Amino acid sequence: MKNDTTTIFSRNIGLISEKGQELLADTCIAIAGVGGDGGLLAERLVRFGIGKLILADPDTFETTNLNRQFASNKNSLGKNKAVAVAMELLLINPNLKISVYSEGITKENVKEIVKAADIVVDELEYSLPELSVMLHREARKNNKHVFMGANIGWGASTFCFAPGGKTFEEHFGYNEKTKTIDPLAYLKGLPSYFETEVIENVLAGKAPMPAVASSVSLVASVIANEIIFFIVGIREPLTMPQFLFIDLFDLSINKS
Repeated sequence: MKNDTTTIFSRNIGLISEKGQELLADTCIAIAGVGGDGGLLAERLVRFGIGKLILADPDTFETTNLNRQFASNKNSLGKNKAVAVAMELLLINPNLKISVYSEGITKENVKEIVKAADIVVDELEYSLPELSVMLHREARKNNKHVFMGANIGWGASTFCFAPGGKTFEEHFGYNEKTKTIDPLAYLKGLPSYFETEVIENVLAGKAPMPAVASSVSLVASVIANEIIFFIVGIREPLTMPQFLFIDLFDLSINKS
C-alpha cells in the first residue's frame, strides 16, 4: 500500500495547522522507558505526526504487561520493549525515524540521547530514581524540557520539568546517599479507594503498584497533548512546581 503521510494526518487539520504538522514532523522526542505509559505515549505521538523518536528500554515484555502495555501480545512476550514498540510504530507510519536503545538509559548514552532530542520524556521505573536524576540533569544542561507521568489507581499524575524551574530532585526529595525518593510525591493526595495495606506493601517493595489500562491511556493522552500544544505553540505546558492529577474514579482534576 502506498504511504501518503499527508493523508495519514489529514484528520488532525482543523485542530492542528498544516504548519503545525510540519513542526511535528521535524521534532524528535526521546522516551526513556516504553512500557506502560511510555509505550502508549509513543503511539499517541506518532499518530499526532511526530516524525522522529528515540526509544530506550532494557526490559522485555512479560505476561503481566498484557493488561495495559502497548505492543504487548503473545508474539512480543520475551522481546525487548523498545524494539517491539518501534516495530509497531512503523506499521502506523513507515516514514517514522526511530532510534532504539535496547540497553536503556545509561551513563554511556545519556548525553547522546538528550543531545539528539528536542524534548525528553522520563518514564523510567520509580524504583530506580538515580536513572531519572541522571536524565534530568543532562536535560537541564542542554536547556530541554522533561515531561513525565505516572498512572495512579484510576487516575494519572503528569509533570513537566522546565529548564531553570523546580527540579526532579527537589520535588521528589532525592537522597544522594541512599538514591531514594519519596514516592508519595507522585500524588496530590492518597486516593480514598486505595487500601492502606496495598500502599504499605507497594512502598515497602513487597508488591507492584496496581495498574489498569484506562489510567495508562490517561497518562499517555495528557502528556501527548501537552507536548503537542508546546511544539505547535497552542499554549505553554503546566510546569513544576505545579502538576496535574486527574482521577477518573471521582471525576476530579487538580492542578494546584
